[in-house]
Amino acid sequence: MMGGPPCSPFGMGRSVPTWRTRVDEELDALTPYRRLLPHDEGQVLDRMVAHLRNRRGVAGMLPAHDPWTALLLTALLEAWVRLEALERRVEGDAV
Repeated sequence: MMGGPPCSPFGMGRSVPTWRTRVDEELDALTPYRRLLPHDEGQVLDRMVAHLRNRRGVAGMLPAHDPWTALLLTALLEAWVRLEALERRVEGDAV
């Protein structure tokens, strides 16, 4: 009798989704929320989601069971980096 383990939607031999798959699923789940935002806020959310997708490998280094822990930390870090850059510009303009 031919047979074997049932096919997994996560690839051959995988029963647990990869970090990338988990992050993509969480970010894709934001689509209904994005549709309800005003146009300008939707564009900001699109840029933030794109940034999170680009940084998901770094976020995967955190030992977190919930992908949102790492995603929110990544978004917060990006906001902090931008805030500090603006502060440096303002301080430079004030001199």
